[in-house]
Amino acid sequence: MSPRWQDHYTRRAKAAGFPARSVFKLDEVDRRMQVVTRGMRAIDLGCAPGSWSMYLSQQGVQRIVGVDLQPCPSFPGIFLGGDVMEVAPEQLLEVLGGPADLLVSDMAPSTMGSRFTDHVRQVALARRALDVARQTLRPGGHFVVKVFEGEEAFDFVTDVRRSFAEVRRIKPESTRKGSVEFFVGAKGFRPLAASPS
Repeated sequence: MSPRWQDHYTRRAKAAGFPARSVFKLDEVDRRMQVVTRGMRAIDLGCAPGSWSMYLSQQGVQRIVGVDLQPCPSFPGIFLGGDVMEVAPEQLLEVLGGPADLLVSDMAPSTMGSRFTDHVRQVALARRALDVARQTLRPGGHFVVKVFEGEEAFDFVTDVRRSFAEVRRIKPESTRKGSVEFFVGAKGFRPLAASPS
């Protein structure tokens, strides 16, 4: 990976006022799938340092609730400090003022250096995002989540397809060369039928 290539997106993000280059990943998913519209209510899981929520705000998203263990100064919405694995979907709905139109997640674990271990831990975060999405999205809502490639990725994407009308795997151009990450964009949330008691 050449420093010049790496700095291209970093410089662009800084020039545009975003704290991280990851904004271009959400931007590309949005351009390819049109998941963001004005007036939406959105949830951003693992929101620090805030680039994705800044992007949503600039696109006219009306209300944004973000969750992260790390502080997120100048968050363009309501920030909840805490563990995504522990936050209650009911709390998110209450703070948001109703069901979400969009849930986004760029979450990743602190990597351990083991590709398999990192993959398993990251997919656990992606599954948590999907679980929260199923409990907070309105019918027809959208979902964007980061996933690390690996043996559990296929089953995860298959699970997403159970709840959404359109699902695409996207590897944004701004993804670093050699990165194992890709993004799942999903539109048209369809609540799962309740299991008979």
